[in-house]
Amino acid sequence: MNKEQLQLISDLFGHEIRMYRMIEKDVTQERFAQDTGIGPEHIGEIERGAKLVRIETLLRLRKAGVNINQIFDRILKELGENGIDIGKE
Repeated sequence: MNKEQLQLISDLFGHEIRMYRMIEKDVTQERFAQDTGIGPEHIGEIERGAKLVRIETLLRLRKAGVNINQIFDRILKELGENGIDIGKE
């Protein structure tokens, strides 16, 4: 996977987290940070696609109610629509 593809994945994941926080939870980054145990600055970086998330962060998001599988499914669909198959190098 090249750098551009990783950035696209990070951007898509961040967008999904932002939409979850704003639409489903209707909370600020600060409140979401409290709910997840992830710092508000880190939440902002994730939402902007500036950070690839670690497994620990995924687990914290999942524990706070984020449907990680659903997000991954949407990301895979978007990648496929852009002709990106992450199963191939």
